[in-house]
Amino acid sequence: MRPRSAGRLRKAGRPRGAGRPRGAGRPRTTGQPRTDRRLVRVAGLVLALGGLLTSAACSGDKDGGEPSSAKSEASAPSVSEPTAASPSASPSPSVPPPSLPPAAAAGGLCESVTFTEVRQALGLTFQIAAASGKSGSARTCVLTPLEAALPDLTFVATPLGDDEVSAEDYGKDFVPDNTSELEGLGRAAYQQLVAATGSAGPVAKIGWLGDENVYTLSLATEQGTGSTEAKGYLPKLQALAPKIIPS
Repeated sequence: MRPRSAGRLRKAGRPRGAGRPRGAGRPRTTGQPRTDRRLVRVAGLVLALGGLLTSAACSGDKDGGEPSSAKSEASAPSVSEPTAASPSASPSPSVPPPSLPPAAAAGGLCESVTFTEVRQALGLTFQIAAASGKSGSARTCVLTPLEAALPDLTFVATPLGDDEVSAEDYGKDFVPDNTSELEGLGRAAYQQLVAATGSAGPVAKIGWLGDENVYTLSLATEQGTGSTEAKGYLPKLQALAPKIIPS
């Protein structure tokens, strides 16, 4: 037998591993290629992340739809759609005026007064009557419209009592200043136009001497009524007077 190591003898003169130094055949690459590969990998990751974010944003717009729709709604003016014209409501039936009592229902001096006669004589409509005073004393009846204070018509009767009053006495004791004589009414009569005040127009007034009473009938006109218009009521009051004298 021969020894295991004797079959092949190493060549003398060159030790093992001494043929060429490590790295002598081709130069060893430096660290730059590794750095480039790392940069490529980082760039790939960045691109991948960018793609994920973009897809998430797109999917959010598609699913929710709120951001884009809210922005478009805020920027675009809203246009109301035309609606079908609703049928015109049928007019409600007019409410009948409340039933008002006649002037005579107020009693007293108003018992001889009717709204109809007053309207026919003066061309004015009165709906409310109020009476005051008792028999044997001065009595008053006042007529007014339903929803206004003016014009108003005031009728006053003052008893003479047992005193004998002549036309001359009447002129001295009952006729005010700034009047003119009125003929054809009672035993003596006058007419007067009182100037307007800050809250009412002129007052047309007549007065006369009866057998048992002295009477006055006056019409207070509305604010803004002219003197000429108010004066035109004087003959109308004279025509109305005999119709409202108590019997």
